[in-house]
Amino acid sequence: MIVGIGTDILNLERLNKIINKYDQKFINRIYGKNEIQISKSKSNNFIDYFGKRFSAKEATWKALSPSRGEGIFFREIEILNDINGKPYLYFSGKTQKYIKKKEKSLKARLKFDISLSDETPFVIAFVVISLAPNV
Repeated sequence: MIVGIGTDILNLERLNKIINKYDQKFINRIYGKNEIQISKSKSNNFIDYFGKRFSAKEATWKALSPSRGEGIFFREIEILNDINGKPYLYFSGKTQKYIKKKEKSLKARLKFDISLSDETPFVIAFVVISLAPNV
């Protein structure tokens, strides 16, 4: 059963202007420590890296459909990659607690699927939240 769907498209030129204006202050506010650490190895295409993740955070927020002030923080939604390069969502802090609370109210675990794509100067993210199968 699908619980939520979110999608977001972002023009990388817009993000580049924001990062140039606010620099590390913006990065520290939006991105998690793991994402920031990984970005250091992306020196030649870090805007693409940050852009995909920003779009994915927006899509995740839309899929979760929280009410204003319910404890969802972008820096606590991290988009990481498994050993094969497949992206996955990692939650921490108040955002993780929000998801646990949602799972408790649904009496089921949530499964998050994410897809990222780009065609310069655009990136797009698509997130589907479903009930995890009982194992």
